[in-house]
Amino acid sequence: MQDNQKEEKPQLTADLEGNYLLDKKSRDLKGIGLFYAPSGGNVHKVAKRIKQRIKDQAVDMFYIQEIRPEKFLDYQNLILVSSTLGKDAWNNDETDEWAAFLPGLQKINLEGRRVALVGLGDHIKYPNNFVDGMQDLADLVRKNGALLVGKTLPDHYTFTMSRAVEKGQFVGLPLDEDNEPEKTDARLDRWLKQVLPELTA
Repeated sequence: MQDNQKEEKPQLTADLEGNYLLDKKSRDLKGIGLFYAPSGGNVHKVAKRIKQRIKDQAVDMFYIQEIRPEKFLDYQNLILVSSTLGKDAWNNDETDEWAAFLPGLQKINLEGRRVALVGLGDHIKYPNNFVDGMQDLADLVRKNGALLVGKTLPDHYTFTMSRAVEKGQFVGLPLDEDNEPEKTDARLDRWLKQVLPELTA
């Protein structure tokens, strides 16, 4: 029996963020999984700032290129951070990492999970498509059974059009690190004050 138990122990493989990639049997499903891409730019910096601000709950942060979509199932609460247009701000990579990740995510049943979205956009270069990509993530996670939380009002944002606005609200938190970096901290603080109770309700 002891030998069988040893065989079932997961291998402790550290990822880019120093997390140990355990299988879902090792999770209590009570923490927050923070998933981001691309790495090495503004999205990565924002993900770190979010994690640093959540002090009262366990948060594991993952770069999506280092995991499989099944990793989402290890968590009850998910925060997804993405870049939506403005590839020049990425890590010199023409590949949309979230677009490559989404086909696998389409197969994952997220029923019972709560998901919050953060999208980085550029309201100067792309005023007609500001943070559009958040809508694609929102549509997918809801289709797969998740409850979307963390919607924000478009007040104090400057843009012309965005697919990520539903019924007068953004489907997540928009940020513009290229043109409004001085507003990011206040926006994050205000949003986290709202979204953390929604995630853990």
